[in-house]
Amino acid sequence: MHLTRKQTILIASLSGVAVLLLVGFLILWSYFRKGDPIPAEPSLPPVTASPLPSETPSPSPTPTETPSPTPYFLPLVPEGAASTPVTLPATPAVSPSPTNAAAPEAAGTASREGVYNDEVKEFMAIGTQDGEAIAVLLVQVKPPTVTVVAIPCETLSTVYTLGKDAQVTGIDTAPIRAATARAESEREGCWNLIWAVKNCTGYRAPAFLCVDFACMEAFFSFASGLSAEGAEIDLNAFLRILNERDEARAKDLAELGVGVVQYLSKVSLWELPAFKSATRGSFTSSLSILELLKLMGDLRKSDAFSVFVLPTKPKDGFRVLSDAAVLPF
Repeated sequence: MHLTRKQTILIASLSGVAVLLLVGFLILWSYFRKGDPIPAEPSLPPVTASPLPSETPSPSPTPTETPSPTPYFLPLVPEGAASTPVTLPATPAVSPSPTNAAAPEAAGTASREGVYNDEVKEFMAIGTQDGEAIAVLLVQVKPPTVTVVAIPCETLSTVYTLGKDAQVTGIDTAPIRAATARAESEREGCWNLIWAVKNCTGYRAPAFLCVDFACMEAFFSFASGLSAEGAEIDLNAFLRILNERDEARAKDLAELGVGVVQYLSKVSLWELPAFKSATRGSFTSSLSILELLKLMGDLRKSDAFSVFVLPTKPKDGFRVLSDAAVLPF
């Protein structure tokens, strides 16, 4: 068949458009496939010798209202500066030490890396309020089951303070909730929380999903019929949960998270723009869009949700993981 000049030009143009669309699709696909893997913890500065004792004996330390810092003496001036590096004050000798109680060995959990692949997806779900982590959930999705482990945000651990490029500028014994606020960006704050949880449980999550609870009023205006453990949840019920403490709040927030997942699995496609608008700017994740879509697909296939709370115990006026705190996965 003989093609006219116009037909030839049209076919060539359409072919060129098709090639451009294909290239664009491949570029977009590769972009969606890009996750944001959690980096390894920054290397800690070497521990220096304790400062020389003063000529006059120091008085015995008195009990304080806050946990004592870990005895690291960090250089707090730029490298190459002429002045002597500043050091953090030495930790008073307190017995027993909250830091020892927060060590991974004390939690009875073997150290391990989380997994994220086609069969098993593990991640940390985080809920923040005023920059601090209020909900800390370790989640394992293994269709048809989902296991959620809540860690009370008051639990003590070794928590870093991060400076530029997530470099460690301070080390302290503090509640894990503080980790998200001790960084220069929300993303690095989530990394810091993952490291803090690893420091007290031995488990390192491979990914995170973080929601700022400032969006919850708008979310509940979008969501209707949301329930958790058979009870209907609204904004007032959510605010009552936030007023709880320790294991009770951790458990209720975990069950609320399960209820939200079950609700979202039933949301129609045409409702998603309204949901996106209601939560705009309140959601961050280390997962790519494609990974999030696959994760939601696995959650929709799951029909068995189990919620656990890692038990804590009081120690020296604070909360530490109890000896029975063992992850179920």
